[in-house]
Amino acid sequence: MSAMSWWRRGPLMPWGAAVLMCAVLLSAALFIRRSALESSSLVKRGMANVLMLAGVEAFRDSTGVPSQEAIEAFLAAHKDGGLRYVAIIEDGKVLASAGEGSVGDLVLQQDGPQLRLDGSRAQLVHRLRRPRPPARAGEAPAVTPPPEPQDPRKMLRIAYEFEPLTAQELESRSQRLLIVAMVSCGGILALAFAFSRAQAQREALAEELERGRRLAALGTMSAVLAHELRNPLASLKGHAQLLAERVERDEALRPKVDRVVNEAVRLEQLLNDLLGFVRSGELRRVDVDPNDVLRAAVEATGEASVEARYLPAGTHWALDAGRLQQALENVLRNAVQASPAGQRVEVRVEQEGKSLVFTVKDHGPGIPAGEEERIFEPFVTGRLRGVGLGLSITRRIVELHGGTVSARSHANGGAEFRLTVPSRGS
Repeated sequence: MSAMSWWRRGPLMPWGAAVLMCAVLLSAALFIRRSALESSSLVKRGMANVLMLAGVEAFRDSTGVPSQEAIEAFLAAHKDGGLRYVAIIEDGKVLASAGEGSVGDLVLQQDGPQLRLDGSRAQLVHRLRRPRPPARAGEAPAVTPPPEPQDPRKMLRIAYEFEPLTAQELESRSQRLLIVAMVSCGGILALAFAFSRAQAQREALAEELERGRRLAALGTMSAVLAHELRNPLASLKGHAQLLAERVERDEALRPKVDRVVNEAVRLEQLLNDLLGFVRSGELRRVDVDPNDVLRAAVEATGEASVEARYLPAGTHWALDAGRLQQALENVLRNAVQASPAGQRVEVRVEQEGKSLVFTVKDHGPGIPAGEEERIFEPFVTGRLRGVGLGLSITRRIVELHGGTVSARSHANGGAEFRLTVPSRGS
């Protein structure tokens, strides 16, 4: 079964449920991821505020540049929280530092705290300011004279580089949750695919079994009818032919008798088609030249109506020549009848890999869309004469050879039939 056929046959409900589940799952995961990123940013900023307050508190009693021991003690006290580097900076120059890291171009900023959250580490720079002493209860705050103006670049700054561990863990967990959701969606879609395909195959198998039952019943009925009708039809045909000889010179009776003979011959051909349809015995394969099989089918159809192209000489194939010739004749006759007067049917035989391919093209109206498979069913015909068994017999013969038959309308107008027969060992 082709991919498109099982897709058309497959139930839509599993796919609808799977898509809905995936949409809900991914939406929830993306919402959690977005919330986690927003929370992560808040956590990073909160950690920066904590470090800034801790730095001001730790070095508030320093009258100048904090000692190296004080800086290292501050780093050790906050290392578990993610602090990796701390430095005292004046005018863009590092006066003292502890740990490993840098603050990049943040030291060039002059006003207010500077925070950068890019990457796995965050950088923070702020002024190292001594807070004013709080006013006592009941007393007005002391009025201090404004400080002398000074160059902001000469003011001490404290710089940090820290890993926001809590924020990173939050981002990592949300990322893992999103990956799990995507993998789960893949699994859900795979299950829907498998279920849909299994259901389609089950329906196709049920249809094939039902088709087999119908064909078996039809074959039995056809065999009985053909057997019961053959003897009286042979007697009718024989007596009609004798009567035609007797009235050969009678201008009035001769056309009527000829009509009886022709109809008897047509009925005999229909009976032969019925018997050919129900016949399913084993093939008698021998090595033959495929050109000879095609040439015999073309001669039986009428060489004036068919243009044939053959394989190079010396090609041999294991075939039941008589039955394959019958299959080709059925297709060629249909093609000749479908083509307008003056248009020759094109047929060729070629080897494609390990398969032998017969292609028949006509210039008729083509095959209606959606009828490409139905035309091979028994008793399906678009002609006024005939019972529609020719293509069914053709398919059965080719399938007995292990091959396939397909039909389509080609680009130049008309129908194209491909009979593919694999080699015996493939």
